[in-house]
Amino acid sequence: MREIGPFRVLRAPGTGHGTGHGTGDGTDGGGAARIHLCRAADGLLVAVEELHPARVPDAAARRRFARRARAARRIDGPWTLPVLDADPDAERPWLATAHAPAPDLARLLRATGPLPVATVRRLGAGLARALAAGHAAGVVHGGLEPARVLVTAHDPVLTGFGLPSAPGPDGTTGPLGYASPEQIERPADTGPPGDVFALGALLATAAQGRHPWTGRPRPWATGVGTGTGVGTGTGVGGAVGVGAEETRAVRRRILEGRPDLADVPGELLPALARCLDPDPALRPTPGQLLVLLDPDLAPGPASWLPPAGLALAARYAADLPRADEAGPVHLHPLVDRRPVGHPA
Repeated sequence: MREIGPFRVLRAPGTGHGTGHGTGDGTDGGGAARIHLCRAADGLLVAVEELHPARVPDAAARRRFARRARAARRIDGPWTLPVLDADPDAERPWLATAHAPAPDLARLLRATGPLPVATVRRLGAGLARALAAGHAAGVVHGGLEPARVLVTAHDPVLTGFGLPSAPGPDGTTGPLGYASPEQIERPADTGPPGDVFALGALLATAAQGRHPWTGRPRPWATGVGTGTGVGTGTGVGGAVGVGAEETRAVRRRILEGRPDLADVPGELLPALARCLDPDPALRPTPGQLLVLLDPDLAPGPASWLPPAGLALAARYAADLPRADEAGPVHLHPLVDRRPVGHPA
């Protein structure tokens, strides 16, 4: 059986089992890396992201992977997955994080439709705290979208931290519909406010059941197999099934600051409208957004997810390798015993 560094591969991409990281086919959502479910020597389940073989000879892709590995190691906290090991200089560079058996937010929204206000508040609070941890470490996410958010029965978990990948043909970095105006116009100037903008678009989609820029009932999928970097998907204009004219219309609405928030509940509208301000200086910081959302993080027996979401999360949590195929396995303590309503 194949090994990646010190880890034994249990499920390779394309085997029909999602890894709980990125897309269900085991890619990173951008096609530049493949994610394997692996086992450490002590039985710990690990998700190992490996640079795609086709990208290995590409020196720029290797540099981006190494840069992302260094960035990810600097971030710590309960709202992100712990980085366990990495070897950006290997023949096929790789990065290992704790495995979280959970659906991503895109899958959750397909199962539940619009989320309740309390769920959106808690989702936003968890992601705001994850962004705050990254920004405190000097790292901008640059690719926040539903496919980068894992949804456990206890909390959301943000994955894919690192600098944006190489720009698409139009020069834009960041996934379609979540790129901020400055990502579209001045990719090199993208900073923490761009992450807040993306979070606002994500929360608006979750709250009203359609994207604020596209009007579609679910987020546009990034182009798996056509992306240009690790963990960021494709740039604006690189989504599956989206024509150039439609892409230009979305870009125009983003730059003009005309989101569709008609069905966002009134309790959430002020906070999300501020996140989507075209002026980065007028957007809240992640800490300010946490206050605006006013989430209820008190521990309690009830799940933060609606019933359909809880059932989906439970199915993923139960999908662990059998002992007869892998030997005894266990999850990382931060994944397995994350208490409901834990402190920041």
